[in-house]
Amino acid sequence: MTWVCPYCQGRRPVPPPATAGQAVCPYCRRPVVITQVGERKSQKGSEKPSPPPMGVAPDDSFHDLRTRIIRSKRQTSRYWWLVGFGGLACLGALIGGVWWFDSTQQRLGRSNSTKVFPATPEKQPPPPLRWSPHQVFVARTLEQARQAVVKIEIPLEAGAAVETGTGFFIGDRGWIATNNHLVENMNSRAYVRSADGQTYRIAGVVIQAPEMDLAILQLAERPAKTTILDLSYDGTPALGTEVYAIGHPYNVDFSLSRGVVSRVLTTAELIQNFPDHIVAKIHSPPNMIWIQHDAKISPGNSGGPLLDGAGRVLGVNTFVHRLAQYGFASHIRYLRDLMARAKDTPVRPLPEPRAPSLENVAPEQIVDLAQIDPLWKAATGMGWNPQTPDQYRQISELARIANIVKYLQVRGQIPQSVPPEIIDRAATQLESRFMSLDPNLFSAAVTDKLNSFAVQSLNQVQSGIVCVATVASPLQGQAVLVAVGEGPRHLLLRLRPDPPPLQLSQRVFVAGLILPQVAEIRLGSQKVAEQAPVILAMFVIPLERQPSAGDAPAVPGF
Repeated sequence: MTWVCPYCQGRRPVPPPATAGQAVCPYCRRPVVITQVGERKSQKGSEKPSPPPMGVAPDDSFHDLRTRIIRSKRQTSRYWWLVGFGGLACLGALIGGVWWFDSTQQRLGRSNSTKVFPATPEKQPPPPLRWSPHQVFVARTLEQARQAVVKIEIPLEAGAAVETGTGFFIGDRGWIATNNHLVENMNSRAYVRSADGQTYRIAGVVIQAPEMDLAILQLAERPAKTTILDLSYDGTPALGTEVYAIGHPYNVDFSLSRGVVSRVLTTAELIQNFPDHIVAKIHSPPNMIWIQHDAKISPGNSGGPLLDGAGRVLGVNTFVHRLAQYGFASHIRYLRDLMARAKDTPVRPLPEPRAPSLENVAPEQIVDLAQIDPLWKAATGMGWNPQTPDQYRQISELARIANIVKYLQVRGQIPQSVPPEIIDRAATQLESRFMSLDPNLFSAAVTDKLNSFAVQSLNQVQSGIVCVATVASPLQGQAVLVAVGEGPRHLLLRLRPDPPPLQLSQRVFVAGLILPQVAEIRLGSQKVAEQAPVILAMFVIPLERQPSAGDAPAVPGF
């Protein structure tokens, strides 16, 4: 006989005889009642099977059924418990993973400010590169400022001689600032050369301001990366401020020179001391500010920047005092104003190359004609053989006055304060005197002495020069190349409209005026260019017979 708990359905055998009474289920520990098991007789005496006692299965089939039910319930409850615990574990893992991912991204965001974006679908094209084909950088050091400076090269006669100047990049439109007097001589063959050796064509002129000697050029093609200069300076440099000039003095390319500000003055103050100053000739505004400094500038520096130590532009170098060797730069504010005016101005193309003329030469207009006779007597008295720099200075001053007088006569623009007949008389007299020179005066010893002083004076712009040279190229219109001294040193002579007949290797006496321009020449197959000063030569006198075509050596043109 088997006993079954009515609460948990636990089953255990009941040893006979089963004792009636109260007991405790060994499974669920609940009290249950066990009744007496045995046979009873009915009150009527008929025998009836007594019902099974509480908690006792009547037979084995009933017991097996209940056992299967109980086991099934136990297995089902165990399964759901396992499912519940597994679900809770997965939910906890999910919450923990989300918390860890969020905290990790927050730490990364605090360390490098990186944002996490949703993944891009594979079919979507990648974003474009953040790179501009015309990147612009502002110079902050002198070394960087050097990268913003360019060399302006203007081919002259025969295409082999080149006049040079300086410019620098401004703004982000491929603009170059320079002096107006350089632009006046430009033609369509002009180009610029950057510090890295690249060359760029010039599309034309954006704007010109002749009264301030400023101009802006536009390049035909812009560099991929351009360094520009900082034009924001608007103060007045103090006396003694250290300044720097970058340019190409006598074709010493991209050279830096250092100096200090020696004075800041206006156009009106300049004219008070020098009535015939160049600023008066170009009609600069009376209140225009000029920065005077002693940073070394020479022909080739025109149009270059005057900088402070941080690479900021204080002014644009424009001219130099010939004797005192002071440079003058227009304040940078005038270039800024010119840029604002040129915002929507159409570019004007450069003209085609034209024949050389004297119109762009600007020597001093007033000379002391009373000095002609004393200087001529001094030159002839020493036999044109100077022994000291002072003696050569007398000869060169005579050449300076003679060239100015002859130039005024040829151009026909005589100052109103000077009677034209006086200029004509002086020019005619000087030409007659030079033509009467005895070629025998210029022996080899005299020539060497004269030429040694001439070569030393080539850096003194607007000074006179006297030498004995040898013709080194055929006559090209109104220009000829000559060789002077040992080396030799080449000079490009700009002749008068009626030049004398000259042939190769012919010795000539030259009395000229040193111009600010410098020509870049190549002789024959020479690969390296040579820089030749440009001389206004109104007086070129042959000293020997012209060689015939049969005995003239073959010298290539320039």
